Parts: sequence; C-alpha cells; structure tokens
Amino acid sequence: MTDRLAFPVPDELVEAIAERVAELLAERPETSRRRDLSPYFSVAEAAEYLRADRQRIYDLLSDGRLRRFKDGSRVLVSRAELEGHLVDTGSATPLAMRAGEARK
Repeated sequence: MTDRLAFPVPDELVEAIAERVAELLAERPETSRRRDLSPYFSVAEAAEYLRADRQRIYDLLSDGRLRRFKDGSRVLVSRAELEGHLVDTGSATPLAMRAGEARK
C-alpha cells in the first residue's frame, strides 16, 4: 500500500492511523454510519432497493399497493410496507415451487 505514495510510510504509522480511524468510527452513533436505517425511502431509493424503475414505484403508489407519505414536495415510501409488498407478492414462491417439483 505504501508503494503508491511518493515517500515511504512506516508500517507503525499506518497501523496507528487505522486504529484511530476505527476508534472514531466506533464512537459515532450507528444511525450516522448507516443511512439505510431510515424507516422511509425516497422514490429513487425504493426503486433502487427493488432494482426497478422509478415508474414501478409510482405505479405501486397509484394502485394503492403502497401508501404515499409526503415530506413537503418529497414523496416517501415506508420501508416496512415495501418489504411487506415483496413478501405479499410471493417473491419466494418460485423457489418453493421448484423445491416442491424437485421432490416429485
């Protein structure tokens, strides 16, 4: 790692810096380290979570399959509802069906 620098860096210095960074990270609250703990997604985040287009999220909102929460002009989607939607749509069904077919 030190071979990329224009000057030599003692391994002890690298270790000391790494330990200090680890200490600083440990002192930070978990919520500041992980943005994904929010109970709400923006439409773009929800689409990324589902690996779908943003339009898919808007379609689910329009169909009433997900509730829309407003924060000013932003549209938010409940993380719990989005995860519940995945369970309700039977996303595990094809795997379960394949496992059942394999037993026959």
